[in-house]
Amino acid sequence: MKHVAGYTNSARFRCLEDLQKDSADLCLIYCGWEYCNPGHKYGPNLRTSYVLHIVRSGKGILEINKHKYELKEGDAFFIAPEVEAWYEADKKDPWCYMWVGFTGYRAEENAEHAGFSRRNPIRHVECKEQLNQYLDGILAAHQLSYTDELKRNGYLMLFFAALIEDYKKTEPAAQQHSYPGVVYVRHAMEYISHHYQEKVKINELADYIGVNRSYLTSSFKKAVGCSPQEYLVNLRMEKAKNLLKNTDMPINAVAAAVGYQDQLAFSKIFKQNFTVSPKEYRKAKEELQLGTVKGDFTASHL
Repeated sequence: MKHVAGYTNSARFRCLEDLQKDSADLCLIYCGWEYCNPGHKYGPNLRTSYVLHIVRSGKGILEINKHKYELKEGDAFFIAPEVEAWYEADKKDPWCYMWVGFTGYRAEENAEHAGFSRRNPIRHVECKEQLNQYLDGILAAHQLSYTDELKRNGYLMLFFAALIEDYKKTEPAAQQHSYPGVVYVRHAMEYISHHYQEKVKINELADYIGVNRSYLTSSFKKAVGCSPQEYLVNLRMEKAKNLLKNTDMPINAVAAAVGYQDQLAFSKIFKQNFTVSPKEYRKAKEELQLGTVKGDFTASHL
């Protein structure tokens, strides 16, 4: 079994796509930029990950949530999973845009802190040049190596940090949280990140934070999109993937390192999440397919 990612580099189109998911909180899936031809249209369709576009120059139209928007340089638009949308370049002044596709259990939270939501998918940004630099940094780190993976993750964090800072400058209320439970959720996530190797009981976690389990669970689902138990399991699985890919630790040692003393139970949960066993995942090879024009790589998320 082999996982294939694609990197295309041409004068009018540059794209890195179909990366493996290696971070539970915020993970880059694809990114790029393109000088679109007049009238170039994408969609309507439904996505499985989040995507954020920033218009670098030119104009275009977006239709989302049954609303149509005319967009220009500096405008940004956000499309969440399972939200139907289409967009089209202007016929006289076609846009050039950049995009970042991402997922993770804090993906939507990061988008909201940056001023985007399912209800409000559009805003103008003033940090376009800074975002350009970070995107170029991601694209330059396109090799499927551990060091380039770290670079991509770092630039992705800087990309969102710039967007969040930009939003705070334009919207003072952005520094306010939309609900109080986020404080408890952050404490819970921090606790889980430091204790996922141990036996974590959600009742004890709630007691440690100082709230009851039902309130913690409802707050967690609202902020992250899953329960604390689901977050714990998925964090363990992502940590296990990293160990399987980057170390020679035996499977039972990997299981123990992420909180499972029973290797069979670990393998069962791993296969439920990724459809392959830990052993099969370790054997799988990852390949970077290079292209020189748009369409050389079959996947497309534009």
